[in-house]
Amino acid sequence: MFKQISALILSLGLSVNAFAADKTNATLKKVSVKYRAAKVVEMSVEKTVKSELTGKISKFTGTLAISNSKFRLETKTPDEALVVYDGVTLWNVQYPPKEFGGDPQIARGKPDKKTRGQLIAATLIGGDIQKTFKVVDEKKDKDISSTLFIAPKDDLPVKNLQMIIDLKKLEITEISYTDDLENLVTMKFTDIKLKDSIKKNLFKYEPPKGKPVTNL
Repeated sequence: MFKQISALILSLGLSVNAFAADKTNATLKKVSVKYRAAKVVEMSVEKTVKSELTGKISKFTGTLAISNSKFRLETKTPDEALVVYDGVTLWNVQYPPKEFGGDPQIARGKPDKKTRGQLIAATLIGGDIQKTFKVVDEKKDKDISSTLFIAPKDDLPVKNLQMIIDLKKLEITEISYTDDLENLVTMKFTDIKLKDSIKKNLFKYEPPKGKPVTNL
């Protein structure tokens, strides 16, 4: 970025940058190894979306389960919804309010530039993080937490991606990013459990027989 007066200064600068990157990657690697050693990672999640257009903040709470790249997000409030990715097909199920009744809206599709934003948490928590993302900076709050500033290596439709890690527990407690509509999305994780077994059909979804299914 900046012109260097001498090759020596440039060399020292590159050495410092490489050392910082190694430290950052070490932090990320420890968490990644811990999570990927489990058969499934389950947690409670609070997701907020701040609209860039209106400034309105929407909040959703539910549970999240991740195994490698497989993903299951069940939202309980304010409305019931389900997003399941079995490694091949992405399902999005929106249930009507109970007081109104009626059939759920069911959609399915394959991960692409449009839908991959829904798989951010699965990729960051369950996948090989360093293959898909690069850490561009890290800020530590003593030995309590670390905030990683992350950039995708491909054309994933997100930016300003940050991850907060609890350094004592080596757990990801928060992920935030700006989506393709410039909305600020924040996901906070609590009650994190790393399990050695997976419930049958946890990452499967079968639409009710005869119910319409649309394409994402």
